Amino acid sequence: MVFRRLASSVFLLTSALSGTLFGDNLLHIGTPVLDRPTLTALGIQLPITGDDNFNATVEVRFRRSGTSTWKAALPLFRVHPETVANWTVPTQFAGSVLDLRPATSYDIELHAMDPDGVDRILTITGATRDVPKGPLAPVTRNVTDVNTFQSALSNAQPGDVITLAPGVYNGAFMLFRSGTPENPIVITGSSQADVILDGGNCTGCNVLEIYGAGYVHVERLTIRNASRAIRFQTSGAVSNVVRRVRIQNTTLGIGGRDGQMDFYIADNTLEGRLAWPQIYTDDNGLHSNDTGIEVFGFGHVVAHNRIAGYGDALRTAQLGARANDFVGNDVLSAYDNGIELDDSEGNVRCLRNRFTNTFMPLSVQPVRGGPGYLLRNVSLNVVSEQIKFHALGTVPPSETSGVLAYHNTFLSSSTESLQVQTPNVSHYFELANNVFVAQATTGRVVVDWTAPIDHGAFDYNGYFPDGIFRYNNPLLGGYFAAPSFAALQSLGMEKHGLILDGAIFANGMTAPASYLPAMNPADASLAPGSAALDKGRILPNVNDAFSGSGPDLGALELGCPLPSYGPRQEGIDEKNEVFGCQGEAPASRCDLNNDTFENVLDLQMLVGIVIGAQSGAPGMGDLNRDGHVDVVDVQIMVNTILGVSACPA
Repeated sequence: MVFRRLASSVFLLTSALSGTLFGDNLLHIGTPVLDRPTLTALGIQLPITGDDNFNATVEVRFRRSGTSTWKAALPLFRVHPETVANWTVPTQFAGSVLDLRPATSYDIELHAMDPDGVDRILTITGATRDVPKGPLAPVTRNVTDVNTFQSALSNAQPGDVITLAPGVYNGAFMLFRSGTPENPIVITGSSQADVILDGGNCTGCNVLEIYGAGYVHVERLTIRNASRAIRFQTSGAVSNVVRRVRIQNTTLGIGGRDGQMDFYIADNTLEGRLAWPQIYTDDNGLHSNDTGIEVFGFGHVVAHNRIAGYGDALRTAQLGARANDFVGNDVLSAYDNGIELDDSEGNVRCLRNRFTNTFMPLSVQPVRGGPGYLLRNVSLNVVSEQIKFHALGTVPPSETSGVLAYHNTFLSSSTESLQVQTPNVSHYFELANNVFVAQATTGRVVVDWTAPIDHGAFDYNGYFPDGIFRYNNPLLGGYFAAPSFAALQSLGMEKHGLILDGAIFANGMTAPASYLPAMNPADASLAPGSAALDKGRILPNVNDAFSGSGPDLGALELGCPLPSYGPRQEGIDEKNEVFGCQGEAPASRCDLNNDTFENVLDLQMLVGIVIGAQSGAPGMGDLNRDGHVDVVDVQIMVNTILGVSACPA
């Protein structure tokens, strides 16, 4: 683990900061437990005591249950409660296994090692959640006007599919009933565009309020013209869904209450009231609480939404939140933050999102112990700080601890490719394999990290341009300025990092001269000759499926399928979505429609892709992995269906 590289003087610094007395250097291991599972990730907590010299490690392997092939994952992260103020965090190692497949059981092996005398292997098995489905016993309730809609809501029973005919439904609506795991209550429009719930520009109102224990789906309609569109009002509600909904002209798109669990908010489009280039500093944060999607609690999946016009596009809203996934979202503008992981405790994951036109795209103010993962995100036209490592203004301040930021790409409209402006300490974090690009300048500050660094590692990152690099590193005397990147490396920081001279992006993209013009979402793929190619550190379960002699820096690995951002086409979800070169393959590459069978329906779907009559996710139908979907793949499918040969793994 990278944090073991730091000298014992850093250990003494942390001891002094916390006032903790250390005595038991031997690792004592408790029973591992799993966080709430999501569709594509499993989070682990390994309670411990001892190891007061912080030299133990926990390696991780995983496999599909019933198979024999193990794969490595990132080591568990040592959580440091002594750095977390105003919140109690268990002493533990914690971490996540990423890019799994839904509704699949996995065995996880933990190898705990302490040079003071421990070498133990523990195993735990867990299963990912399935993509939410409709009722097993559906009962259609047709709705044609406001009165029949209100009646259907008042009398709803598990399994009801309340289907709204095209039209505008004016008013505010409430549901006080709950579904069941097998038979959720579904509120759906006949189409997203033609069914509209209109709040009439009401103030302080919710167009659709959902009460009850949970298992309610809202799908395929438009909600507009109100303070808030959808609010799940019952604390502790479970497994609610918002899918393929369009929200317009609100200050809150989708919200909830404390302790809710396992929501699935996916493939929606949200259009708020704020217009770029309006940003936080224009009015001292007047609209900072305008929020696109906020979730409270644990186990939520917020995936592939397209969001513009809010203060914060995405955010967690509960102190101590765990195991929430934000994946594949496409933020077109944000007056403040693209995403806030603020106040999360651990195993929160921000993965493969794209943020365009944001004041500060990624906020961790604070993460309370971690790990908080920032992985393969693209941020374009960044106005201020790329990652907001700030504290809350409590006494003592609640400072961020436990952030792992790997393989992100930042294109900033300022002259600083990386900056953090705060007097508060940043604890136990790592920035690696990222790309930081700003305006081309000479003799200017390129990095300005004013926060004191406690066990923070910077390495394997690529920067543009060269210039002055300033950090507040107590190991190097405090706040200092290196006149060049080479001078920084001579001090021991960024030993494997580099300056990205020459072409960086394949499309020729450079940092905008001003943030004021809205930038269009763009492809951040690296140029074939980019200096960032093959320069990354190998991180298991994050980049070990790289193409070339090593992982590329930044969010996108050259030669791998591009991720999809924003709403996916019908028929594409976590079960058959392509995760670039990384991640678990679907159970069968030939099961294109994800019904667990390889049959003529899959053949029809493949032929449709080949002739252009049907589209699919990137890589779908390329059964032989040659980069093309063609007649060869059709023959493979035919042979698979006839039993002549097996579908390629």
